[in-house]
Amino acid sequence: MAVAGGPSQRDRLPAGLCDRVPRLHPAAAVIQAGLAAPRRALGLTGLILGAALLRALLLPLGDLLSTLVFGGCLLGVAWVERRAPTLPSPASEGGELSEPASRGGEWGRARSLVAGVLVGAVLIAPLAAGSISGRGLEGFWTWAALAALIATIEEIAIRGALFKRWSEEAGPVAAIVIGAVVFALIHLPRYGLGAMPLDAAVGLALGGLRALTGRVLPCAVAHTIADWGAWFWA
Repeated sequence: MAVAGGPSQRDRLPAGLCDRVPRLHPAAAVIQAGLAAPRRALGLTGLILGAALLRALLLPLGDLLSTLVFGGCLLGVAWVERRAPTLPSPASEGGELSEPASRGGEWGRARSLVAGVLVGAVLIAPLAAGSISGRGLEGFWTWAALAALIATIEEIAIRGALFKRWSEEAGPVAAIVIGAVVFALIHLPRYGLGAMPLDAAVGLALGGLRALTGRVLPCAVAHTIADWGAWFWA
């Protein structure tokens, strides 16, 4: 018996709380999620921002080195987070381990890819309205491959692992907003304060795409298209 006392005392408690059965009384699981999730979500946020800070510190040693170290850090964080157990969701019945609610409405791969291309086109539309940068294709393909790799890793970390944790703790809206803020902050050392509003807006668009499709892939596609567009129009 989990609760001490006489029969009259125990009878006043719900059976699930008395016997610690989560299915009968999910309050314990909800409390556990409320206590554990903020620590993991905040810790994950700090790790991603720390990777961006390390990139900024290594920048004097070369852009390629700092970028590869940054990408490796994000990939490591995402890999460790992927192996971590999913926290009980307060919205789930019982306290069983569950995936974020957004996965229940996950789009198909083809449909989500189309959505990613469309969002990417919207993101580069303001750039395309300006004058072409005059850069040719010389050096583009190597840069484009690296840009696509880093964009994908950023999305795996932010719209994947980070979105999942904050969505479990505070819901998808908070996950979108926090992801956008983190996205803007990690680009601050490279692009400065003037670019933060634009980066935050892009982060909101990518977070909304993640919530809508339930997938990280379209976010990576849209992010990559936006980066490639910057080669020709920025």
